Amino acid sequence: MNEMTLAEWLDTWYKLYAAPYLKTATLVSYDCYINKHIKPNLGDIKLSELNGLILQKFFNDKYQSGRLDKNGGLSKKTVLNIRQMLHAALKKALENDLIAKNYVEHVRLHKVTTAEMRVLTIDEQNRLIAVLNQHPDEYAIGVFLCLSTGIRVGEVCALRWSNVDYLRKVIKIRQTLQRLPNLNTNANQKTVIVINSPKSEKSIRDIFINDMLLEKLNTHREYIATRFGSQCTTEDQFILTRQVNKPVEPRTMQDAFKRFLKLAGIDEVNFHTLRHTFATRALESGIDYKTLSTILGHADITTTMNRYAHILDDTKKAAMDKILSQLFL
Repeated sequence: MNEMTLAEWLDTWYKLYAAPYLKTATLVSYDCYINKHIKPNLGDIKLSELNGLILQKFFNDKYQSGRLDKNGGLSKKTVLNIRQMLHAALKKALENDLIAKNYVEHVRLHKVTTAEMRVLTIDEQNRLIAVLNQHPDEYAIGVFLCLSTGIRVGEVCALRWSNVDYLRKVIKIRQTLQRLPNLNTNANQKTVIVINSPKSEKSIRDIFINDMLLEKLNTHREYIATRFGSQCTTEDQFILTRQVNKPVEPRTMQDAFKRFLKLAGIDEVNFHTLRHTFATRALESGIDYKTLSTILGHADITTTMNRYAHILDDTKKAAMDKILSQLFL
């Protein structure tokens, strides 16, 4: 009989099957799920004693206890993420003949609902752009780039001048930047900046821009050179920076965004609203879902359609009015 505990197997799985292959951000999440949630509750249980009832009770309890949700329990999305990670770990245990069945497959969870997206109105968008033009500091171009191209905050923070192709008029998205908990527990720093490839292969993309955006980038480059030195504007340097080889971090960009919102008199929204606003304006201008999906770097077109289908309600209403009018001549 297999005497390995779930905690022992998770440590083995993390070392052999997760750490060598997954990105740092994913590993940080997995480390939290394993050590802060699964081990304290299920770690001592032997793999041979694991069953569906034990796992169902564990997940039910996670909705009631935890620290990530304001109501006291973990969010539905976090519980789902824990379930997906545990499923992957136990699948490998099954493949290695350590368990007879992957009982996680039969666990019942609450359905995860997507929160309604906040999109800037045309008036709000124009007021924000006016503020960005009136206060062209080292952060304004970052907000403008996200609003005008739909790139993520981590992607804009990772941009270097070498990612701007002036001849083709293209911004090349190749990396994303995050500050994450340091998995090296022996290090002095609790968090570290991690620059990695984007979320998926589709997120590695080229975004075409026009002369006006190139001119804004040039103006920003001149501003940085004047204020922080020309050494901050060479090809290998970050577009968003105040110091050589030191990028502006996502949290700093989010704080700057809040200041711009306040100046524009816009109710506080999160930074991701810029991406949603870009997508909304793109669909309103007639762009097709396939093209938009490519620009946004979604893994597939289904993600784009599910997220933004409601935006075209007016278009769908007009189409239905046209169809129905033909039936009542």
